[in-house]
Amino acid sequence: MPITGTGFAQALKKNIGLIAKENDPQLKVTPTGFLKLLLENNALVEINNIEELRKGQKRTIKLRYLQRGSESEVTDVDNCDTNTVDGWKESEIPTPQFSKIGIFIPDDEFRQYEEEAIQTLALGDGQQAPLMRGFYEILLTKLIGLISKIDTNLIAAQALKWGENAAYSPRTGAKVIELGKTADFNSGYVKLQEDALINELNGDLLLCGNGLITRYDMYHRLKAGNDANGIGALPLNAYYDPRTKAGWGTDHFGVFAKGTIGFVDWNKNVGPYAGEKGGHNFFTLPIPVELANGTLSALVLDAQMFYGACPEYDGDGVLTKDRGWNIILSKHYGLFNLPDNAFASSDILYKVNGSLHYVAQEKAEVTTVEPTASAVFKTQEQTE
Repeated sequence: MPITGTGFAQALKKNIGLIAKENDPQLKVTPTGFLKLLLENNALVEINNIEELRKGQKRTIKLRYLQRGSESEVTDVDNCDTNTVDGWKESEIPTPQFSKIGIFIPDDEFRQYEEEAIQTLALGDGQQAPLMRGFYEILLTKLIGLISKIDTNLIAAQALKWGENAAYSPRTGAKVIELGKTADFNSGYVKLQEDALINELNGDLLLCGNGLITRYDMYHRLKAGNDANGIGALPLNAYYDPRTKAGWGTDHFGVFAKGTIGFVDWNKNVGPYAGEKGGHNFFTLPIPVELANGTLSALVLDAQMFYGACPEYDGDGVLTKDRGWNIILSKHYGLFNLPDNAFASSDILYKVNGSLHYVAQEKAEVTTVEPTASAVFKTQEQTE
């Protein structure tokens, strides 16, 4: 007996849950670069207008945040007068992103997965080993493209969201920083830490970029001990993302403070918006994502499944697409950055949002030549 689209979706979700419990990295999605940075260090934000978004009434994502107090709000007189200070403020992501990818499974191939789906539903809670592995592997090959596109869009969004850098004048624009084989007062790791201190970026810094920053990070992590200047391995742990080369520039990288940047996503196919509608089945699909140190998370996608009953032909009458099942996987999301006015206009950190933009430059190494103990030096008079 053929399975319905709803039954197939239920069986697929159940098997993905069992697959996620298996310790096999080949069956988990591993995001790279900027998206991985966001998922592993996501800011805790809450969408205020989630229901409006699901209904399609709004496109803008609205978030809440608080503005830091400043010295200008402080008075030195003991009275009952006080400056009015706003409470919660609202931030908006006016153009959230949407990405989707389609999968087509022809009838003859789908029958095998259909039988496994029927077995899954028949086993109920007694199922121990996952089925539908072949179908899941097809999903994974397509998900690579979807995840890559999401990453590219987030990088493009960040290119328009860099904050000011209070350690420089002028404070805007990518700041050049020299990186070399060791640390010194005015460049590299020490300078990054000083900039973070001036911009009040607390905790471990999050770095992502391409080119020289990646080599700098790799070189210093290879150190087994201290170098001639007493400098050992530097705790950078920069996220490499080749897409930042096109999105931000060659040798460009970002430095981010935890809690000031995040991946904001929401799902449409939930509650009354899920289920069978016009022969299409709408549901959500949690995909296991492997993060740092083997930590397992889930990226929940919207899924739409429907049967294509009519074959398709090209202009020459050649069959291009036979009868079969179509699955659309999609994601609604946006990039959160701390708003520019998280600090008041009178605050030294006004327009600092925790996202600092740099371009790396290789530092010229100075070679020091020292004479041997037996070396003899003559004055000009001695040589005449």
